[in-house]
Amino acid sequence: MKKNTIFYFLLFFLLFGYSFSFSKDCKQKIVCLNSIVLIEKMKEFSNAQKELTKISKMHENILDKLAKEFHKKVEKFKKNKNPILKKELEILQARAHAYQKKASDDLNKKQNKLLNPIYKKIENAIYKVIEKDKNIIRVDDCSPGKGVLINKGTDITEEVKKELGI
Repeated sequence: MKKNTIFYFLLFFLLFGYSFSFSKDCKQKIVCLNSIVLIEKMKEFSNAQKELTKISKMHENILDKLAKEFHKKVEKFKKNKNPILKKELEILQARAHAYQKKASDDLNKKQNKLLNPIYKKIENAIYKVIEKDKNIIRVDDCSPGKGVLINKGTDITEEVKKELGI
């Protein structure tokens, strides 16, 4: 008889403990935010966009000059099939390709340098919101094109905007 009492007592605690952990899991939630809304509202982002546009235009101008120079040499070469002009065209074409790669690398480096602090700032604000609501276990980015089609969780975009001061 005593063995049955102990068995039922242990069974009760196991079931109670399981139901307690299950109810704790039920309180956890997945939330979403729209990162595009956050980024577009940040002054740092518009400043970064202006800087990147400026750099991009500078590289485009240089590439346009190289293209014009190339086309002029092509016209000369069509009139005069000089092997020296052909070699100059090959060199100019190689220079243009090399500069195009350099410009792309430069733009990517500058983009990372300017945007990474913005993303870090957003991430820190998200962590502050999560600290206030300990039940959040995951944050989905519900911005268009991010792959999350539906998230019935709470949208924390406004709370993150408040943390960012925007």
